[in-house]
Amino acid sequence: MGKVMRVYLCGQDWTNSHEEMYLDLPAAPWELVDAMEKLNLTEEADLYVQAEEYYDFDYIQGFIPENTSLSQLNELCATLNSMDEMDRIGFRGLLQSSAFFDRFSLGIDKLMDIAQAKGCYHIAEDISNDTQLGRFLCFNGFVDGVGELPEKVYELLNFEKIGKDHRMAEHGAFADGCYVEPDGEIPHREMHYEICPPEYVVMLDVVNKADMNSHWPLALPAVQEEMDSTLRHIGAASWDEAVCICTDCQIPQLMETVTQTGNIATINRFASILEGVSAEDITKLKAVLEVMHCDDLITASLIAGELDNYMLSENIRNPEDYAQSVISYLLSENDRGLVLKHLNLYAYGKDLLQQDAGHISSYGLVDRTDNQQLLNETEQSTQSMTM
Repeated sequence: MGKVMRVYLCGQDWTNSHEEMYLDLPAAPWELVDAMEKLNLTEEADLYVQAEEYYDFDYIQGFIPENTSLSQLNELCATLNSMDEMDRIGFRGLLQSSAFFDRFSLGIDKLMDIAQAKGCYHIAEDISNDTQLGRFLCFNGFVDGVGELPEKVYELLNFEKIGKDHRMAEHGAFADGCYVEPDGEIPHREMHYEICPPEYVVMLDVVNKADMNSHWPLALPAVQEEMDSTLRHIGAASWDEAVCICTDCQIPQLMETVTQTGNIATINRFASILEGVSAEDITKLKAVLEVMHCDDLITASLIAGELDNYMLSENIRNPEDYAQSVISYLLSENDRGLVLKHLNLYAYGKDLLQQDAGHISSYGLVDRTDNQQLLNETEQSTQSMTM
């Protein structure tokens, strides 16, 4: 999936969440859920969003309202990202036309309507100014009476005025070397924007190795009948003839790992294991996998079955947080205030983390219930081979 823009995210109220991050859009549903967890937020209304960089469609930056939510912005980017070349020309033309004639009411709903208005326009190629448009209209019979004019008289016509008058009357616009003209009213579609977990655990795009244009989505975990049906849709006789590309995963950090695994049975088994893990433990699992740098599904599956051995403190996101939590436990409120004024919290918290075998992840503090060190990568590999 290509990306349209990069956004900066943080909490609206800095007292409730100090976290911040960048996210490329469009993002998959589980990636949006994951972003909220990393920011330690539960409501999208508490989220501040700002576009930082445009990879494509940079001309839309002046049309996006300041109060646009992440889910709205993501849906817009997903729609833009699905466009072919002619769709892009049509969108840009309609956007420029609407911005000129209806600029005071061009909110996010109108912007989405324009982005989804495929087929609601006419495109004349290789026309980039009013003079060329006027000649096009006259030559193709859109202007009454000019077809019978002698050539010398015909060339005396004010093609620029003819083109401009038509463009203004029809609310047309020039875009990417073409002329775009609306075809009737742009229909409005009611949209529901929300960041919420999808029904699947893993989503694959299954592609036929012999024909990369033949592909089909497969939601996991899946039963055998669903998997067989996917092969029929792409025209493959077996899974050896297919490539499984992960487009979304409940644990987004493992998306590339899922794709590289290549074995549909292993991937489906992993999805089945995740389906049996509670939402709270999924967050803990993501944190443990992050600090252990886990990049294989077998080890991830093993850890998923041993989550009782780990603890996650979601409100401790840095060494300072950890130092303050320890001080709050050890000292009274009066003593605490006095100590905090003279203490380097970062350095103290960092030493405490090392002493207590704790690790800070994007989701909070991770440590073991037995206060032992987390498994290192060598031990992970050993356990994987044992399995």
